[in-house]
Amino acid sequence: MQTNKDTMDNLDSLRIIAACAVVVLHYADYVKDHPPGRFMVAHTQHLNLFVDLFFVVSGFVIASQYLGKVDTPGAVMLFLWRRLARIYPLHLATLAFYVVIALALYLGLAKSDNPARYPLHDIPAQLLLLHALDGERLTFNFPSWSLSAEMFCYLAFPIVALFLAPRRRLVAALVILLMLANTIYASATGTGPWAEWINKGGVFRALPGFSLGIVCYLYRHEIARWPAVPGLLVVALVGFMLFGWLLPEMAGLIAVYAIAVLAVQYDSARRSSLLTRLRLDRGAAYTYSCYMLHIPIATVVLTFGARFADAHAFPGGKLALLPVAVSVLAVASILSYHYFETPLRRYFNGVFDRNVTRDIPATAALQQERLR
Repeated sequence: MQTNKDTMDNLDSLRIIAACAVVVLHYADYVKDHPPGRFMVAHTQHLNLFVDLFFVVSGFVIASQYLGKVDTPGAVMLFLWRRLARIYPLHLATLAFYVVIALALYLGLAKSDNPARYPLHDIPAQLLLLHALDGERLTFNFPSWSLSAEMFCYLAFPIVALFLAPRRRLVAALVILLMLANTIYASATGTGPWAEWINKGGVFRALPGFSLGIVCYLYRHEIARWPAVPGLLVVALVGFMLFGWLLPEMAGLIAVYAIAVLAVQYDSARRSSLLTRLRLDRGAAYTYSCYMLHIPIATVVLTFGARFADAHAFPGGKLALLPVAVSVLAVASILSYHYFETPLRRYFNGVFDRNVTRDIPATAALQQERLR
């Protein structure tokens, strides 16, 4: 049994597992010319739904920290700034990396097998975090579409917290309404399952999951009293990872939502699991770094590195470089969190506190934010 009732160890464990699963999904595409890569591509596409698990966990975490604290304009400004200070520096750094590549391509200094990935006209949407609403698909550091979607969720959170959260059933109804609206729109327009929406519509894909996370927080005590099935969380997680490719897209999404709710049940009831016994939650701090850096690392190691290897007749090519990419990603994620993201976050928060919050009324509890 866990002893600290405020911990979210199972949810934190899921976060780092989800990030690693997304890495497996995307890295498989780099080695699809090899038989192991083709097998991975055929059996890992469902892992893209772990992004939806991020949205649920984010909704739960944001609700746990900010419900009841964003009830003034000053508090809302502080909340949004805190979130921007967390996500924007690394987004801007990875975007800048790919903008340099784009400029090299347009100036004829480099070549690419996929020049459509670097449209200069998409840069404003990327800079303004609007590319989950109306951006080009899979451009620049393409996993960042989920940051844009998260930012829209953050904008909606104060409204939900102020008007709906005091009446919990309204938030639960909101989840159902959002899912129903997405389903009706997808069916009417033929856009495909909304669990596949990314750049155009990713915002609307994120909102149900984020709202579900808020619901889980509001009902966490009731969820904690649900009948417990020992090992169910791990069985459900492993089962989805191994066999989720057999499920239709929307069934897979529901499975991911269910896994997130199970983790809430374990944490709210202070139950341990194999995930917490393995202390996987210790890697949760590096989830965002891993998620945002895995494609730039792949570009350097699996694209540029493979070209160098091919030029020098290095056997194995990208497949041989795959462990190198994973190792570099692990080191880069740790360094980024400790020496780039955290210092910049503290700096920008300090600037805001010195120059803005002293002039506006804001909830004092927002001054200290749990690092996530």
